[in-house]
Amino acid sequence: MEQLPALDGVRVLELSDEKGAYCGKLLADMGAEVVKIEPPGGDPTRRIGPFHGGHPDPERSLFFWHYNAGKRSAVLDLSAASDRERFRQLAAAADVLLETLPPGTMERWQLSFEELRALNPRLVFASLTAFGQSGPRAHWRTSDTVAQAVGGMLFVNGFPDEPPLRGFGLQAYHTASAYTAIAILLALLHRERTGRGQRIDASVQECVICAVEHVTGWYRQSGRIAERRGSLHWTRYFRVGKCRDGYILHCALGDWTSLVEWVKADGEAQDLDRPEWEDYRYRRDHCEHLFDVLDQWVAHRSVAEIVEGAQLRRIPYAAVAPLEEVPRHPQLQGREFFVEVFHEDIAARIRYPGAPYRFSATPWRIRSRPPHLGEHTAEVLAEAERTRRARPLAAPSPVEGERRVLEGIRVADFTWVVAGPVATRILADHGADVIKIERPDSLDFGTRRGGLTGNLNRGKRSIVLDMNDPRGLSIARRLIATADVVVDNFSPRVMANWGLTFEELRKLRPDIIALSMSGFGHTGPHRDYVSYGPTLQALAGYTYMMRLPGREPAGWGYSYADMAAGYTGALAVLLALWHRQRTGRGQFIDLSQFESAVALLGPGLLGVLNGQSVEPRGNESPEAAAAPHGVYRCADRRAERGNRSRADRWCAIAAFGEEDWQRLVAAMGSPPWAGEERFRTLAARLEHRKDLDALVEAWTRERDAWQVMELLQAAGVPAGVVADAEDLCARDEHLRARGFWARAVSPEGEVLEFDGVPFRLSETPGRVAGPGPMLGEHTDAVLAELGFSRQEIAQLRSEGVVA
Repeated sequence: MEQLPALDGVRVLELSDEKGAYCGKLLADMGAEVVKIEPPGGDPTRRIGPFHGGHPDPERSLFFWHYNAGKRSAVLDLSAASDRERFRQLAAAADVLLETLPPGTMERWQLSFEELRALNPRLVFASLTAFGQSGPRAHWRTSDTVAQAVGGMLFVNGFPDEPPLRGFGLQAYHTASAYTAIAILLALLHRERTGRGQRIDASVQECVICAVEHVTGWYRQSGRIAERRGSLHWTRYFRVGKCRDGYILHCALGDWTSLVEWVKADGEAQDLDRPEWEDYRYRRDHCEHLFDVLDQWVAHRSVAEIVEGAQLRRIPYAAVAPLEEVPRHPQLQGREFFVEVFHEDIAARIRYPGAPYRFSATPWRIRSRPPHLGEHTAEVLAEAERTRRARPLAAPSPVEGERRVLEGIRVADFTWVVAGPVATRILADHGADVIKIERPDSLDFGTRRGGLTGNLNRGKRSIVLDMNDPRGLSIARRLIATADVVVDNFSPRVMANWGLTFEELRKLRPDIIALSMSGFGHTGPHRDYVSYGPTLQALAGYTYMMRLPGREPAGWGYSYADMAAGYTGALAVLLALWHRQRTGRGQFIDLSQFESAVALLGPGLLGVLNGQSVEPRGNESPEAAAAPHGVYRCADRRAERGNRSRADRWCAIAAFGEEDWQRLVAAMGSPPWAGEERFRTLAARLEHRKDLDALVEAWTRERDAWQVMELLQAAGVPAGVVADAEDLCARDEHLRARGFWARAVSPEGEVLEFDGVPFRLSETPGRVAGPGPMLGEHTDAVLAELGFSRQEIAQLRSEGVVA
């Protein structure tokens, strides 16, 4: 029997710009029929380069192609009453509406959730906007760079003496799209049970905050503001080094003895063989000297020599790969990651980036080339009328009490560090009973109730098992037999060594869903390579691409690859739950964290795959051409008051077209230089962007960053403070007004604050149900649920099987 994709039969209307295009792609690639509603002139992203063949053509934009392959296109002018009526016909036959219009637009067109729900009570109406549907900044404008700035993603990237660096690609929008896709799947699962659709309010800013690994948790835990450290990761265990033929990423974790013996054998260990270096905390605290020694060691060696030697010794080193090398990576080639899509209109097969996950029962695929403008208008309208008549709407079930969507779902959570816990955190926020199976020496990042570790594991339960004892393994198997989902982020051999392969899990529960989030996936020549988030970011091209022109690579200041794998893993589980709810069948999900990072590179990678040259561009716009566009230094009032060691306040500004430029000039008081010939057109401003940036920064330097943001937003110009941890947690009035920050009371009576849920479901809202668990806090309760007596539990504890 032919395997069908998970979302086969789901109809999606997409009224989306760059903010939500990736959300539509995620749904389309898993089988949904996604209809992109375009205005008569076409989606503006069709005019964003680069272009296939090198000549501007709205039908050959690689930017548009990347996000819209597999979708269909229908043209409607929603400012016209007749086309709004046609849209209502489409909505009456749809399952999901995804829109990214400014708040209030759908209401003005009489296409609000309430009005469309009257036509179709089953409709899931998802709104993804810059700051959400409510709050004092709901109507502010954004760009991906501005969104990265106000969400805390940007401040921690780059060198201390340089401007903060935006993440490569549209990572704010990708993150928000993925979280919105998660919200849509949750709403569909709820609808399958009740027959009722609901409204989704997703905020790009809030989604970005939830994808920054350490910023808010570290601030709450220590009161300290995370700062930029160049290529030194915030944990102080990773830093870029330069070999004779390129860059590598050092790692002070892994098999330290093997690393130091290797360097000693080369005669370059200096003092690294002293006993104190064996303590990973000492290595962290003295990392500058450690990496300086290692830099001298690698300086006259090749990247390949260092990486191959390190991986042979189980040390997570990686090449800092230029973007053009990514398609040649042996693991991506071995797993056939890249796919070809035939474009019959140009008689060519175009290579596209592949899937961020692999399902054993519900295949991922790009179903068709990107649509031409309006190519499917007539057939889409005809299909909608037939579907509306053929699909009578069942009466929704009575409204039940507030219940999170995943209540009743149990997750056996074998994850550790960051990526896996992020995935299971999302499931826990929406009601899943997540039981963490931990070891006695669990790796924590500070306090378990709140702070970093608490933020990763809030709302979960913890048991401690000795998985190397047959009795501990037997308990794990009894737990799995009661679970709906099993999640791990080990290398592939760990679960197999415990006898917990998917085949064995199915014997315990036939409809089990298993998500394995290994670094490189379960197949391919590098399946057993060791990695962490920074390793994968380096291999995927992010570290190399994130730098100012002419400067050393800086990369992410945190493990974005871990966060991205986490939200991708949560989406994968929900897709599998949707499939199981419809068919009764579970499945295995092979999520390579490397591939999930590569899949997020965006149009830049599609350009490389099709012969385009992509160079590091610092803070230039990855969207439509914009000038000025970047991050500009502002006055630092805190530094003036002596509260900071250096002035480090910035504002992101984006002026995309002539209208934005004129608004910016007016907000700046119409300085004489703005009328000069070199700034008269966008093309001229782009040509003289360095001069323009200097003049804009001369203006921002005299003003507080918050003042700049509010002044420019009042004028209609996208702008945002490059927010640090204090800004987010203590100063951002919009986040407080929307009630974003979540609070939970610990068993000890302490009120703790956490990152909230970045989208609001109108009927089944997620919430942080509790703080992080203490190690093994729920061992007795879980064992009792599995049928163990008090005496049995006491004996297991006394013998060290549980703790």
